Amino acid sequence: MTFYEGIRGWGLFNLYIIYNIILHTLLLLLWPGLLWYLHRRQGSYEGLGERLGWGWPRCQSKVGSESRPTWFHGASVGEVQMLVPLISAWQKRYPKTGLLLTTMTLTGRRTAKKLFPDARVVLLPLDLPGLWPLFFRHFKPSCLIIAETELWPNLFHYVKRQRLPLALVNARLSRKSFINYLFCRFFTRSMFATPAVVVVQDRVSGQRFEELGTSPERIVLSGNMKFDLLTSGNDGEQSGYRNLFASEIPVVVAGSTHPGEEEMILNAWAANALQSPETFNSACLVLAPRHPRRFAEVAEFLTLKGIDFLSFSSHKEGSESAALPKVPAVLLLDTLGDLVYFYGLARFAIIGGTLVPGIGGHNPLEAAVFAKAVVHGPHTANFKDGFGYLDDQGGGLPVTGQKELEELLGRCLRDPDFAHEEGLKAAATMRRHRGAVSLTMASLEKVIPVLPA
Repeated sequence: MTFYEGIRGWGLFNLYIIYNIILHTLLLLLWPGLLWYLHRRQGSYEGLGERLGWGWPRCQSKVGSESRPTWFHGASVGEVQMLVPLISAWQKRYPKTGLLLTTMTLTGRRTAKKLFPDARVVLLPLDLPGLWPLFFRHFKPSCLIIAETELWPNLFHYVKRQRLPLALVNARLSRKSFINYLFCRFFTRSMFATPAVVVVQDRVSGQRFEELGTSPERIVLSGNMKFDLLTSGNDGEQSGYRNLFASEIPVVVAGSTHPGEEEMILNAWAANALQSPETFNSACLVLAPRHPRRFAEVAEFLTLKGIDFLSFSSHKEGSESAALPKVPAVLLLDTLGDLVYFYGLARFAIIGGTLVPGIGGHNPLEAAVFAKAVVHGPHTANFKDGFGYLDDQGGGLPVTGQKELEELLGRCLRDPDFAHEEGLKAAATMRRHRGAVSLTMASLEKVIPVLPA
């Protein structure tokens, strides 16, 4: 008998007992540190009650209040935005069904409330066994649909006991996550066997889910739902941002940047400004750090460099739709939920997390959907398919280092036709790979009972 067979034979119930003893012990020991981290990361303890099971909204959603809601979960902003076309299709098909959304982050919660004002939106509780009965009694969800790969043992165990339909959509498993789950598969195998359907982005992820315990007949290949992102739902809010810049001002957006990337981009910008001052001195670089905790750090960096910049937060306090008092060399996007609208204003976009190692890149499709060329570095593991399709089929502009970044940045600004043509290619690539939402909807309707349309 192997080690894994011995442990599995010992009993799943006993494994859950041990898991929860360890979980509660760590929570008690690390609680002060967790509070410190929470305050340092977001500047307050906002949402702590929701994570611990109090402060949940008691009002019913405006739509479908007479029915048990469909529960969607997206970890953060990217997952919530990815769910938009699926939730829209679901609500169109089943308009009498209420909507419950949970997120892991405050920024995700704010985005969900903005995108779905009729839904009940809360933070996901901690994965403690005593919280899930409270949560289910309070919200009474009819099913659970999770974006990508948020796997919580106690939640899945409770869902299975309640015989509640559970689905994973746009799911993927990185090699690192797969190896980690494989190492403790004696415990996680039951969790992977729980979903009624797992709709995966790619075949490799499908194979990994199967090896970890998901029945092959429950695995559906759909492609990436992020290709189904649409700009139409943003047109109303997008229009207000168009007043910020005069039409002749070239705008470049560097989105979701990390330490080291701001300096690379600014150095490339400065080098081009020396060569083509007439072009670059009239342009505006929109710099959007990935994490809010870095807003002040990047502002200090720009000040020390002597760069003329404006914080968008100070302008937004007056009116986000009013024209900027003057066009700065750099607009520091130090607000949450606005980046996607700035992509629509850009001549082209630079995607952060790709220029320095250790991050893996951020979603390039959020810019491509607006027909914007996507400039990126070599580190794209997190969105390998998205960057790969754009690079191979049009719209992606890869660079390997500082010199190439300078050259490409200069070309895109000095030759607007080139940037425009690459943007059109990006939009065409997006259209070519759409269809994941319809495949996902068909898969969900087979396993999730809902009210008649």
